[in-house]
Amino acid sequence: MNALVYAIASVYENADLIPHFLAHYTRLGVHRILLVVRTPKQNDILFSALEHAKGYDANVYWFSAARFADSDKADVEQFVLRETGVGPNDYIMHLDVDEFQEYPAPLCDIVTAMNQADDWALRGWVVDRVAEGGVLAPIRSVPSIGEQYPFGCDLTLEVLRAWTQKIVLCRGRVRLQGGVCHDTWNAYYERVPVGRPDEYLVHHFKWTAGLLDRIRERLRTAALGSAYERECQRILNYFDSTGTIDLSDPALRSRRLGAMNYSQSQPRACS
Repeated sequence: MNALVYAIASVYENADLIPHFLAHYTRLGVHRILLVVRTPKQNDILFSALEHAKGYDANVYWFSAARFADSDKADVEQFVLRETGVGPNDYIMHLDVDEFQEYPAPLCDIVTAMNQADDWALRGWVVDRVAEGGVLAPIRSVPSIGEQYPFGCDLTLEVLRAWTQKIVLCRGRVRLQGGVCHDTWNAYYERVPVGRPDEYLVHHFKWTAGLLDRIRERLRTAALGSAYERECQRILNYFDSTGTIDLSDPALRSRRLGAMNYSQSQPRACS
């Protein structure tokens, strides 16, 4: 059984991550990247996505959205996946554009092992990535995104008090719970095909320049669920009290990770 791997992400703001996102998932071995731009009008975010997608196996789509947390996100992404021809046995990475996955083996080896075991889904764990000194640093074109934000820590767990479990890879037939892809309705994901469970990571590049302004704008204009609204307020409260991310705080388990590790694989059908 052959299966292809697709990565899909909706983009609402902060186009600076797009070139790093495209480079990362291409290098990881994804067959095709699907970027769904959600803005009120066709603007610089869309034009940036279209420009950066040139030269990659990537498609860019635009659907109007009045604000950050539009309620039809999952429906729009499912429409794009159907239009792209993604089948029930193919694999999908349902992503935010600030999520960069890492695996303990080449992606094609992971998929081959999942095919052999008839696994439908795979779980990973969020690790927040932070710049030197705990500052919200601007995203640059070089060096690599991992080198720009070299520290891993547990902000999602300790500050946001949010889930760190993510479904990193699942078949087209899998039904995910909610828009944040923390769980499934119809797939088992406890088994790992290669290595250890803690080697399946989602590097989270949320903690960048402009974050606090973006959070304030979401609270002011977006239709947010109560749980996410509380997470946003916790971020603002944390920075009001600390000014920066306190990497010396033992609760955050700060550790230097640096550039992400790539197991070389090519975008091809995996058996």
